[in-house]
Amino acid sequence: MKAKKVVAMLLAGATLTMTTAAFAEVKFSGDVSVKYEKDTFDGDDPDLSGNVTTLKVLGEADLGSNWSFYTRLGGQRVSNAEVGADFNQDVYSKRSVLAFDQFGFTHTGKDFNYKIGRQDLTIGQTALLYSRSDSNIGKHNFVDGITANGKSGIVDLSLVAVQEDNAADNADNRIYALRAGYSPSEKFNYGVTLGRYQDRSDGGESTNHWAVDSTYTLGKSSLTGEYTKSNSDSENKAYAATLGYDFDGKNAVSFTYFRVEANGDMGKSTDFENGQKGIHYGVTHQFDATTGLELVYKDRKYIHSADGPNNTAFEATVTYSF
Repeated sequence: MKAKKVVAMLLAGATLTMTTAAFAEVKFSGDVSVKYEKDTFDGDDPDLSGNVTTLKVLGEADLGSNWSFYTRLGGQRVSNAEVGADFNQDVYSKRSVLAFDQFGFTHTGKDFNYKIGRQDLTIGQTALLYSRSDSNIGKHNFVDGITANGKSGIVDLSLVAVQEDNAADNADNRIYALRAGYSPSEKFNYGVTLGRYQDRSDGGESTNHWAVDSTYTLGKSSLTGEYTKSNSDSENKAYAATLGYDFDGKNAVSFTYFRVEANGDMGKSTDFENGQKGIHYGVTHQFDATTGLELVYKDRKYIHSADGPNNTAFEATVTYSF
């Protein structure tokens, strides 16, 4: 009965909010991108290639008192169903989707900013621990809950309490995380992250995680490193290091080395490849304030060669933001 009351209250609040938002000023932003991707595999597996077209439109309505309501429309179409899809192909067509996939409230406070609702999420300065990122599209690709970011004294804090939006036959696993960071100077920052991944599926393993990270900036170059470990009995470590160089504000390069053991991240949801190691090479060029090009080459190997073949991916993406 209590659960039904809570649901009813949330529905009533959402209805009132949408009515209020209808009379509030709505600001729109977003981007359109076109990506070409080619994947290669050692052995007998065939190479794959295809194009990916993506649309993301975010609408935000000011509700007053530093509150706003947000919703996002996401769409994507792939030319090859086996390449590059950022949506759940078990829910939608194998090749396309168009859906309102994020919604909720934001609040800007004196020291902290809050986001409540369905949203994207990454954990770790390199997204090493967990990622259901903004590039995802559609249902069962994001999380529901609350995140907060702000400052307490000289310490930067980020807090997460969410559950995954998964398909009906999968558990809505829960995620809790806290990162505390400190910058002794403008060039140097370091932090500590504590997290828990609560696997609610039958026989699932809930894990605790800790991570340390550091970023150092010198002139036009920057170096970020992150190391994490879980309380699983084996295969419980992961790390990543990124070296970046910004030539002139328009052209930049980056090199990232990573290694993620099978139980080193949260729910096998790292932004890298679980169970693999390798290098990502990146080049970006900004044509103007709205249009950019990104080239990425990923060279990867399974930590245990029996798990799969060596593989590569080349991605070329043009993005127009508005």
